[in-house]
Amino acid sequence: MLAAALHEFSQKGLHGGSTTTIAAEAGLSHPNLFRLFSTKKELFIATLRRVFETIEREMIVRGAAADDAPMPAMETAWGELMADHDLMAMFLQGYAACHDPDIRAVMQQATRTIFEQVERMPGLDAGQAHRFFAEGLIFMVGAVMRLEDEATEEGWGPRFLFSG
Repeated sequence: MLAAALHEFSQKGLHGGSTTTIAAEAGLSHPNLFRLFSTKKELFIATLRRVFETIEREMIVRGAAADDAPMPAMETAWGELMADHDLMAMFLQGYAACHDPDIRAVMQQATRTIFEQVERMPGLDAGQAHRFFAEGLIFMVGAVMRLEDEATEEGWGPRFLFSG
């Protein structure tokens, strides 16, 4: 069900996403969806939490496992995560829905947790963590806009975003 919610909310956001569509894609009746999550917002928040669990599992854990060189491991993992357009778009939908205090609290906590975990990686200082986090957010926006498909002579697309 969270996979169906991820797809729907990533494309349409909290207010545009349809719980009827999510229930149908998940093979549930609409009333059963609301037995599991009493509101659409609860389902949206559960979906956001799944996004952050995926990021933590794939990027932070991989970085921590590479004791001597966490940055390359995290960069590789983030690059792989950016290929999941629904995951990246949902991350942005979470920020877009921060007008809601409950969603804002989830986004603030998750963002803080990811940043602090990056900052604690062995061999990284606060400046490297800030740079990694900021560049990662820029790359995420580019991934959602599918800039990797938009190479141009003017340098837009992958040469703009993904050149080191």
